[in-house]
Amino acid sequence: MENIFFKHSELKSCGKNVIIGKTVRIRYPELVEIGENVIIDDFTYISTALKLHDNVHISSGCKIIGGKNAFVEMFEYSTLAPNVVLSAGSDDYISGIATPMVALAFKAKCIIGEIIIKKHCIVGAGSVVLPNIVFNEGSAVGALSLVNKSLESYKLYAGIPAKPIKNRNKSEILSLEKLLKNE
Repeated sequence: MENIFFKHSELKSCGKNVIIGKTVRIRYPELVEIGENVIIDDFTYISTALKLHDNVHISSGCKIIGGKNAFVEMFEYSTLAPNVVLSAGSDDYISGIATPMVALAFKAKCIIGEIIIKKHCIVGAGSVVLPNIVFNEGSAVGALSLVNKSLESYKLYAGIPAKPIKNRNKSEILSLEKLLKNE
């Protein structure tokens, strides 16, 4: 199925068994690397450098933003639920004008960084992740949360701002990965 916003050949790289919805918009496809067995559902918008490792799922309506100088990376078995916003670039909301076309001319204080989502991480529906955040392996955040600090491994977070509420079952998660690899 052909995408209506970009050509797959414009991507920096794209592995096998990749499904990209025809309404996914990628503003800078030359900055996007996609591994194998990846799904990016319709109505997703990507406007930053992005590296997706194997077995990643991005649900419908997600926004991965930050501009050309920001970076987002998602490792194996990580997932974004519907309508997540990963904002690897932002404005400080204190000075300047936030409109991208004039921000530099009016000296807005942009925050440009990266978001790293390691293996076995989940970002719940409607959550927002701010720049310079690391989801350490196995961390997860519940729906409608705001992530403004990096998350510890194999913990579940929720809230505004997100706070740890439970431990995740590391041995069960790793056992499931092992089963998947043996299929």
